[in-house]
Amino acid sequence: MKVINKITDYIKASYAELKKVVWPSRKVALQLTAAVIIGSLLVGLYLTLLGSGFQTLLQRLLFKT
Repeated sequence: MKVINKITDYIKASYAELKKVVWPSRKVALQLTAAVIIGSLLVGLYLTLLGSGFQTLLQRLLFKT
């Protein structure tokens, strides 16, 4: 089989699979996007606070201030 035929078959199969996908509604997509953004912000805040806490702890242990 030629390379062009393999590529064409791959594209056709991919397109057929995309027709089977059940895409979320706009409302659901926006809700999930908001959940991801809020979750990312919360994790970022948690890591920032954790880093600040470790920084303070190390400064107090190492420099006795």
